[in-house]
Parts: sequence; structure tokens; C-alpha cells
Amino acid sequence: MNWSSISFISWPLALGVAAVAVPALILLYLLKLRRRDMEISTTLLWKKAVQDLQANAPLQKLRRNILLLLQLLVLAALIFALAEPVMKSASFTGQKHVILIDRSASMATLDASENPNRRETRLEEAKRQALVMVESLREPGLIAKATNAIGDEAMVIAFDNVSDVRQSFTSDKQKLRAAIESITQSDAPTSMGEAMRLAKAHAPKRLHVENNQTQVIEGLSGGAPIAIHLFSDGRVPDADAAKPSPEDSFVFHRIGSDKSGNVGITSVRAQRSYENPSALSFFVGLQNSDPAERTVDVELVVEGSVAAIKQVTMPGATKPVADGAAANAGAPAPTPDQPQGANADLSGDEQQRLTADLNPGVGGVVFNVEREDALLAEIRLRAPTGSGGDLDAFPTDDRVYVNAGPAKRLRVAIVTDGSLFLSSALAGLPLAELKTITPAEYKALADKGTTLPADVIILDGSLPAASANAPAAGLPPGRYLILNAVPTPKAAGEQAPPPLTDKGKGGNATIVDWQRTHPALRNVGLDSVFLAETRDVDVRPGSTAVTLARTERGPAIIELSSGPTRALIVPFDIGATNWPLDVSFVVFLASAIDYLGGESLAGATDTPQMGSTISERLPAGATDIRLLVPGETSETTLTPLPDGSVVFGPVRRAGVYRLSWKGPAAPGDLSESSRSVRRVPANLLDAPESVVASKQTIALASRVVTAAGSDAFKGDQKLWPWLLLACALMLMVEWYVYNKKTHL
Repeated sequence: MNWSSISFISWPLALGVAAVAVPALILLYLLKLRRRDMEISTTLLWKKAVQDLQANAPLQKLRRNILLLLQLLVLAALIFALAEPVMKSASFTGQKHVILIDRSASMATLDASENPNRRETRLEEAKRQALVMVESLREPGLIAKATNAIGDEAMVIAFDNVSDVRQSFTSDKQKLRAAIESITQSDAPTSMGEAMRLAKAHAPKRLHVENNQTQVIEGLSGGAPIAIHLFSDGRVPDADAAKPSPEDSFVFHRIGSDKSGNVGITSVRAQRSYENPSALSFFVGLQNSDPAERTVDVELVVEGSVAAIKQVTMPGATKPVADGAAANAGAPAPTPDQPQGANADLSGDEQQRLTADLNPGVGGVVFNVEREDALLAEIRLRAPTGSGGDLDAFPTDDRVYVNAGPAKRLRVAIVTDGSLFLSSALAGLPLAELKTITPAEYKALADKGTTLPADVIILDGSLPAASANAPAAGLPPGRYLILNAVPTPKAAGEQAPPPLTDKGKGGNATIVDWQRTHPALRNVGLDSVFLAETRDVDVRPGSTAVTLARTERGPAIIELSSGPTRALIVPFDIGATNWPLDVSFVVFLASAIDYLGGESLAGATDTPQMGSTISERLPAGATDIRLLVPGETSETTLTPLPDGSVVFGPVRRAGVYRLSWKGPAAPGDLSESSRSVRRVPANLLDAPESVVASKQTIALASRVVTAAGSDAFKGDQKLWPWLLLACALMLMVEWYVYNKKTHL
């Protein structure tokens, strides 16, 4: 450990004692009267001896007086002990410390240990190290305690994709220990941005006075620099957005091994065949972050019974670029405006090489089953039969759950004044019902509060007018395919602008890009589609609207979601394009209806991921709504929103959430003991989080920080106990010398 300096906690007390005690001791020796026996023959000789003694007494008392020297050394040791000297660590700057503890999913990894009898998660190791650090914090001295002053202070923040302050700044070690021990494991992904913002909000503000004007400077630093301590495995995807103040230190306490590999499930989807709804397929995406090739068994479990097992061999992870080249060569490298660690003198390319990850090997498997009813399926990874032992050290992504609604043909309603293209394209699809109504009839239903009995509603050139269910002329709950129109939903009283802004008709254009992996656009070729007339639409950044396809002028297909409402929007007039004459138009209609209608069933296959929110719309009349979180025994009572939906989150525990209520059940729901039950799975499904090899460096916005050594958290070393020990030893020597001189 690098020690930078020695400081004194109670130096005023020590100076006061020294100013009194040292002169007093010397004065006692100077004034002390010492008598000695002398043999004389005459009084003349006695008188002469007295004169010599008076002339030389002060110097003689001080000369070669070992007792005085020993007593001065004892007094000096006592004075220095009263000053409470500490040897400060170079990594501990200032008196305030921010303890950031990563509790995300990857911190549940059980790394291989030299001690086979000790198996602890990374979170447990992080908490243990943080507790050791708390014990090393400097406490107030004697004078400080008398004046209610404080020593080192620390605050505790736990984070995954959300953060919370477990303890604000305090010097009370008991409170800090309790806060650290209270942190529990989460299955959510990692994000440090909110944790840094919380630290900034709770840190003291620095005041700058210039020209009699006082200015508050925002930043992590207050009056004195702050030491930020990150206890994590380094799997922090948004670390490059964190920018501590230049004068603050950032200490990265690395947890876990960089040799840990993992095979995990990163995606899952259940899909029924459009032509044959009873044919159900499960698509499972896998990832291997181990450099070595891995073979795993993938099991499909349906309602508790193993339905199928497939063995998959996954390729190993590979380097992102060839040997000798810089990783992510096109990306800008962080500049070390405050270099720390062993990489301080490295070039930007070398720093990027240190922070780069291997490219995981990817693969997948498909299970096909015949099932008419709704079901809950579990897909899990296991070590190959006969291999023995666990699959890997990170079990969180080895198990996922997915719902599949009951087999059914969809009901579709078209709200139009007449469209030959739509009627012809939809006529050949295997729909349970196809109904066409006019915009006037649709408005009349809305005014009565009647819901159109359809799984998907196609709005051709028209939008629902303002009503009680849509107070701001938005979309009532449902699934919509909107053509030649742009909804501008905005809740009553909402200050933010709507997610979409219709700027009117534009010129001709072609579709240049689209999301080929989106369920509504799979196998849909749009490169030959020509638009004689477009509609210019602005999509507000950060809103619930997502652009799925675009022309050179702007968005061409948009997805808009808000709670129980979801819509695919094609803002232009399809009659002014060549699209209806292309086979891709029919494919798009079929895929869009399947995508929207499938989600309208209870138990949608689009399961919430960790850190997101569960939003479920319950049947009308649902009361006494309760939610049971995986791993818990007590239920949480939920209050429905005006549209009948319930919201819970963000979810931080993977597994199956049990939602129950009194009232009717929707298709796909269960009935148990006079209550309706809906099982809502939530999974990790986060590819970056499934890479569990700990990182040696973290690239912040302005610097690359190398992991500190194992002794970095030991903090300041107290020296006064050693001074007291030295004082006791010198007292023993002084006692020995005194007795030897007096008894000779």
C-alpha cells in the first residue's frame, strides 16, 4: 500500500500538554536540590566545595542525566499518542467517502475459490470488503468528541439498474455496518448513472465567493475532496457516462475472477403458427462467454413436466479484433485527466484493449409442440448428462419462463370508408372474423362506452374522437393498426408534448431502412416500396414511440405503446404507393395482426425483463387484486388504474409473478379457489449481464481506472497504540535505571 503522509487528529491537545509538561519537567530537574556525602578535614575545604557546587550545579544536573532523557522520551511518546497520529493511505483523500455497492444480477456469480469450503457470491464478498473499509475509517479525536466534531464520514449506495441510498453521510460505524449488511441480491442489470447522481445530490456543495458574490458549485465535491469507492465486478455498461470531479478520487475494488465463463439464455419467444394456431414453437437464444467451446443440455418443461431435451454445442468467445490491434478502433478513448492505477501511462489504444470484452459465442435451439391450451413453459440449461457438477457459476440466466396464450384465430375489425386494397389483402388470411364498419359507427360505439369486439382494430384514415375513454383524443385501450393517420395521444394534464407530431403531407420518397428483426417486419422486404406522397412525422426522443422503418424524409412505420394500448402506425396513404401491389404488403398485414393480436391474449409472450415494469390489463370487474413476488410468502395489494390495468415495478427478481383477483378470468387465465390467477414470467434476458468475467479496468468519462490492490481498503493506520507501547517500555527502562542508581 502506498502511504502518502502522517496526520494528527488531536494535535491541539498534544501541543497544549507539551507546552506545559516539557518545561515543567526540565524546571524540576533544574531546581531539584541534591545532597551528597563528602569527607572533609577542614571547614575551608567545605566552603570551597560548596562554592564549586553552586557554580556548576545547573550544568552538572543536566550533564549525562539518563533519567531525564528517559523521562523526556516517555513524555514525548505520551504527547504524540495524545495527538492520535495516523498514517494516511494515498487512496483515501479527504474525510468523506461514497461507498457504491453493486447488487446487480452478475454479482450473484459464485467464483471458483482457493478454499473449496468457502462459496460466497460476489455481493457477499463486496459487502465483506466494504465492512472492512468501514472499520478503517478515521474516528474523531478526544477534542473532536468533546466539541461534537466528526471524523471520517461515509455514505452507502446500493445499485443495479436503480439505486437507493442505504445510509447518508455519517461517522457512525454501526449505522454504516447495518446499511451494508441490509443490501440484498437483485436479478436486474447494472447501471451506475443513477448511483452517481444520488452521490452528487447528497454531497455537500462547494461555495465560491468572488466580488462579494457567492456561487454554489455543483459536483461530487464539497469543501474537501471525496473518495468514491466502487465495489463491483466491473460489468458496468454505462461507466463511460460517469464523470467524478477531477479532485475526487475514484477507487475501484474489483470483485470476482476474470476467468469466469458462462453459458446463458439471452432471448426466448413463444409463437403460434398463423396457419395452424395449435402448432407452438419456442425460440431460445444462447450465449457462451467462455473462451472454450461448451456443450449444454437445453430442457423444455411444460407445466412442470419435461417435454423435450436438446443438446447444443456453443462456440467459444473470441477476441473482438486481431492480435496486436486496438479494440474498438474507431471509438474515442477516454482521456486520463486524472490518471490512476497501473495504466496511467498507456495510450488510448492500449486503454481500449484493456477495457474490451471478448465477443461471446452465440447459438440457439427451437422446440416445436402441439398444444391448444394456454401454458407456462420453463426452459433451463443443464450440464450434459454424465458430466457431473454444476453448469456454471452464474445460475440466474440458466432458467427462463414464457407464457403462450391459447390457440385461437383472431378477430379483426376495419374502420374505413372503403378500401379495396385492405379487403382484398385480408380476405385470404385465416381470421376468425373480419368485420368492416364506418368511422361514424365506430364513434357511436365509443360515445356509448362500448368496446369494439375485436382483437385488432385497423383504422384506415380515421382516428377515434375525444371521449371519456380517450379524453385527449388519444387511443383507448386496445391493439391498433393505423393507416394514413397520426394519433397524438396526450394524457389530461400532462405537461410533456405528445410522442408524435403530424407535420402534414410531404413529397415522394422510398423506404431506405427498417428493423428486420421486429416481429411485424420479419420476412418483409420494403426496399422496392415507392411513396408518391409521404407524411412528415416527428418522433419525440425519449417517448414511447419507436421508429421501425424510415424513408430519407423521416419515419415510415412507427410503434406506439402506452400501458394497455399498442399501435403500429403507417402514417402515409397506401393508395398513393406501389406497396399494395407487392407481396410484402400481405406479409406485413399478416405479421402485424399476429404481433398485435397475440399480445392481446392473457399471458403474452413478450415477458417483462428485469428492471422493467409489469403492466397487465385485467378483465372488467376485477377486485381485491394481489401480487405474489417470486421467493416471497406475503402478497402485495395492487390498485387498478382507471382503464383496468395494474402496474408493478421495477421488477428485481426473476421468476413467475402470481397475479390474482376476484372476478372473471380472461382467456389463458386460471381459476383457483374462487379467484382468477394470471402467471406473469419475468426474466433477465440481458446479454451484457450474462458476461460474468470481472474486469480489471473501468473506463469512466474522463479516465480509465485500474482495480486497486487487495490492501486499498485498509485505510489509515493508527499509530498511537504503538506509541503507548513504546512509552510503557521506556518506563520500565527508567524504573530499572533509577533503582540501579539509588541502590548502588
